Amino acid sequence: MKKVLIYIIGMILCCNTLSAVAVTYSGTLPVIFINAVDSINSKTNYVGASFYIDPMGCEGIESVGTQEAPLPLLIRGRGNWTWWGPFEKKSYKIKLTEGLPLLGMGKNKHFALLAHADGNLPFFRNTAAFELSRQLELSFTPSQQPVELVLNGEYMGLYFFTETVRVGQRRVNIVEQDDYETDANLITGGWLVEIDNAEDAHQLHISVSGTNLSYWWITYHSPENLSSEQRNYLRYQMTRILATIYNGNKTETSWPSLLDLDNTTRFYLLHEMIDNIEAYLGSCYFYKDRAEEKWRFGPVWDCGSAFNSWHAKNRYIYDYDDWGSCIMEEIAKFPVFQKHVKELWYKNANTLYHSLSSYMQQFAEQIRVAAQHDYERWPMYGCNDVDEALRRCERIMKEKETFLVREWGKYEGYSSINAAELSIQPTDDCIYNLQGQRVIGSINKGVFIKNGKKYIQR
Repeated sequence: MKKVLIYIIGMILCCNTLSAVAVTYSGTLPVIFINAVDSINSKTNYVGASFYIDPMGCEGIESVGTQEAPLPLLIRGRGNWTWWGPFEKKSYKIKLTEGLPLLGMGKNKHFALLAHADGNLPFFRNTAAFELSRQLELSFTPSQQPVELVLNGEYMGLYFFTETVRVGQRRVNIVEQDDYETDANLITGGWLVEIDNAEDAHQLHISVSGTNLSYWWITYHSPENLSSEQRNYLRYQMTRILATIYNGNKTETSWPSLLDLDNTTRFYLLHEMIDNIEAYLGSCYFYKDRAEEKWRFGPVWDCGSAFNSWHAKNRYIYDYDDWGSCIMEEIAKFPVFQKHVKELWYKNANTLYHSLSSYMQQFAEQIRVAAQHDYERWPMYGCNDVDEALRRCERIMKEKETFLVREWGKYEGYSSINAAELSIQPTDDCIYNLQGQRVIGSINKGVFIKNGKKYIQR
């Protein structure tokens, strides 16, 4: 194990004295060094900064810039719960002055540094979803590379350098529609929108009378600024989709003319396998190209509610009361969808489970040492045992697999393994306070559940 120990002299603001601060990183992953000219305290306003990347000998990774000659970038905060929540370890959006092929990824200016600090399984959630997306051949899957971050001389832990969701030749490869377009032939595409659960200035609220949705929040990402013609077209498209989905006659099959059936099925199976109960409630992207009539789901993004052991054993992702008000609850009632998803399940589940298991084991080995350093930096919400975390993910997937076999039948090549046979302790039943910290000892009052965790109101 290569271990690097460096010392820096920094100003400790709380006591206004110079002090030696030990900064450690494992040296087993690439390290990205960022120095910002000001504090990063906004998720809308960028701060000027410089950076360089030391590959630390990792195969296939090239150095970018140097300590003596760093490159410029802009950086700001990103996320909703992960930015405003009780996490000192924050996620960041970065923007380069020119496109670069960083860390083996396609050339681009836009990337994210994801902290995944909200629990002890997050390192595996997006990782599993991205791999399943690749295996299911969904159009554009974000690439990620685990790195360690040093920000303004301070070790910030294990991060995930990730391609962001945006229109582009190497991202969501559709026509990029102009802002404020008015031509009726040009406003049909391309569109990149998101089913959102947080209010945004670039958003439509689609009323849905007679359904289990009060309204649908649709955030439009491309184009970013709409003419009245674009706004009317988008509203019309979203209203049509909902009207066909919430049709009381489930033998009527007009909705696949608006939502691609095969894509809808693959996107759904991905989230069902990892029990991502928020799959259609937020950060759920879908897009439409100009030459296409149908909308397609993707890219997959932000699977922060995957691997929920308290849910996986006996329900579909759309059946949980607090999270189940989503369009998939209705789509699943159509026989044409049920037939398609069972066929996809039967033919592909065996390969999907085996390839994902192998990939996750390799990934756990890749981040093992860095995750321990991250835990030492953030003991309140780090992951100090990636093997145990991986076993928990495997157990939860096995529980969901057992349920799906019972519902959909055994897939080709299926072999039964009881979830209890997996070498893992009982799933986490920790209590957290409202600051997101684990509470030690017995709790007798005010416990409630949020985002899959038990919290105590003191």
